[in-house]
Amino acid sequence: MLGKKVGIDLGSASLRMMVKGEGVLTSEPSVIAVRRGDVTASIIGSSALEAAQNDEELRLYRPMQSGAVADPVAMRALMQHVVTRAVGRQRIFKPDIVVAVMSGLPADDRRLLLEAAMIAGARTVYLLDAPIAAALGAGVPLHGANAHLVIDIGAGKTEVAVLALEGTIAGRCLAGHGGQRLLACITDHLRTTHGARLAPAVVEDVIASLARVGPHEERRMEVPESGLGDDDPALAITSTELAPCLEAHLRPIVEAVDEVIADTPPPLHEDLRADGGILCGGGSLLEGLDRLLSAQCGITMRRDGDPILSVVRGTGYASDNLDVLKRNFMYIR
Repeated sequence: MLGKKVGIDLGSASLRMMVKGEGVLTSEPSVIAVRRGDVTASIIGSSALEAAQNDEELRLYRPMQSGAVADPVAMRALMQHVVTRAVGRQRIFKPDIVVAVMSGLPADDRRLLLEAAMIAGARTVYLLDAPIAAALGAGVPLHGANAHLVIDIGAGKTEVAVLALEGTIAGRCLAGHGGQRLLACITDHLRTTHGARLAPAVVEDVIASLARVGPHEERRMEVPESGLGDDDPALAITSTELAPCLEAHLRPIVEAVDEVIADTPPPLHEDLRADGGILCGGGSLLEGLDRLLSAQCGITMRRDGDPILSVVRGTGYASDNLDVLKRNFMYIR
């Protein structure tokens, strides 16, 4: 086939796209700016955020929220931008496209994504469940009978799955439970406790600097109270005060892992204990998360070497194995 093979990770917060032989070409916010409702004049990603700051006529849309399609019109426009960026406007050969999606994505949303990619110019479109994409991207072999535990924690959702024989043996999809919810919890805490209304980027820095799972030496960080400049009064934040938010964030994830292990046939439990579990997604970067899950679930957990790119790498791997996708996943051509 002469057409390009394109893999897309449509996240609630970030959009990532790769082309076979060219690597990851796009990794930026999954947001689109539209002027006066005219999606043909839209802008995506970081350019959209920058343009909207200086143009009141531009309105920002996030096509994906909590792992699902939130705005069908914006999603079609976003897909058009992505495909054009991957293969150009003047294309002789149409591309094959693999899109990683939340395993619990409703059927209507799946059809919408398939149609959007076809309208954007795809030759064939495949939808690949995110836990399988994450496992493939992390180098987990799924063709055999051995079972593997994968935990993919994104911005808008968390997925836990036991995989074998190129399919899912047991799984849980926590739609709406991801890094964005933790961000909202900590933002609310800082507002109610300190009276501080911090910008999301500042709160993200607080999480990256202070959020620690399990016992640790307390850390302290000072930020301007308004988050706008160094001349503002300093607000002191400690890692200890973030603990309730982290506990509320992690409790459902631990419960989901326990439930998935319980649903896994007992003969496969030895595989899980022998191989351990793999953590993927940006939410897996919380320091100490691997140790907590190992202790709570009785299975050794390890973080992928580049967890943020696990899913999009997996779509690239899958694009080289389209026969597997035809047997197991929803596609259109």
